[in-house]
Amino acid sequence: MMRIAIVVLVLLAAAKIWTHEQIYRSATEEALLQAYRAQAIASCRTAPLSGPAAAAKSTTRQSLAAAFAAPARTRLEIGNPELSVPIWDVDHAAWAMRYTYPYVVLEAAAPAARCAYDVKLGRAHITIL
Repeated sequence: MMRIAIVVLVLLAAAKIWTHEQIYRSATEEALLQAYRAQAIASCRTAPLSGPAAAAKSTTRQSLAAAFAAPARTRLEIGNPELSVPIWDVDHAAWAMRYTYPYVVLEAAAPAARCAYDVKLGRAHITIL
């Protein structure tokens, strides 16, 4: 009988810790999105296009700016998966950007594009999908 009581108490403690952790993460994500959403939108609307998108016409640039003014989806990501840095290479200059920097990600529906705003560096990177 005593073992059952101890197991129940351990399960309740684990559930309490998990619940607190989920509430903390959710509140932190909401606070970061509220604090940096406007800056992310402004930066994404003026971010330069790179790669194949750089040769795009000004109409594409204008449509991207309009699409990022009212993004279809906004979320927070930790780390930039587009950077190729091994997790064990902690001395790499871009390691922190790859694994620890917070990014506000805006997704536009038409044209299909994704903009990642780096909160720490204050710059945006647009990817045409």
